[in-house]
Amino acid sequence: MTDYLLIHGAWHGGWCWDRVAKLLWERGDRVFAPSLTGLGDRRHLLAPDVDLSTHVNDVLAVMETEELSNVVLCAHSYGGAVALQAADQAHERIAALVLLDALLPQDGRSLLDLDSEERRNAILSRALDTPQGQVLPPAPAVIYALASADDVAWVDRRCVAQPLKTFQEKAAITGAWQQIPVLAYAATQRFQPPDFRSIAALLAKDGHFTVSELASGHDAMIDAPEDVAALLAATAGRIGNRPGARHAAQPA
Repeated sequence: MTDYLLIHGAWHGGWCWDRVAKLLWERGDRVFAPSLTGLGDRRHLLAPDVDLSTHVNDVLAVMETEELSNVVLCAHSYGGAVALQAADQAHERIAALVLLDALLPQDGRSLLDLDSEERRNAILSRALDTPQGQVLPPAPAVIYALASADDVAWVDRRCVAQPLKTFQEKAAITGAWQQIPVLAYAATQRFQPPDFRSIAALLAKDGHFTVSELASGHDAMIDAPEDVAALLAATAGRIGNRPGARHAAQPA
């Protein structure tokens, strides 16, 4: 039996992992797919102080409360910034880290810092002031290149505003996460922005990551749950076969 901890991306919630979780449960594994504070079924907890550290602490709390060890930690999109920092603080609990079309944070820089000035200004121009703090409205799900129109509509119904501070807070990373024995990155093929394929290409040169592609839209866990479940199971199967610390490259 393998324990999986699945971290969703911006605007989403734990609900987006339902199809993958069902497949893993049917294998006899345990799956934890929490919604981060202010999102999904925890949208009522949105508050002005919700930031990236809040979400990192959400993940750490699940690992501690559920007494997880040798867990396979998988993160999607924005969730990569959350999971990698949580992994940096609790690497001894994690047997494998899987990043799915995920962002790689850098120490001392926010996610907005990693964008061009033009793109950063475009993002900030969409921010709204609310009693719960500044938020970014959800992006229209059509941009995720999902195969099913029903899935596009479903994602549009379920996504909620993202706390802006999660994009503004600077990351704090020591590099301890590189001690995780098994590292994997998967980029999707149908999502048009090249950001994640660029990260995959960088990590492929490092050699410590196993890098692959999925023939899906950005929300691969919705678009191709069988492929994502197979990727996770294959990664779990490599646990114990790659001893030693990892020293993965960081994007410039």
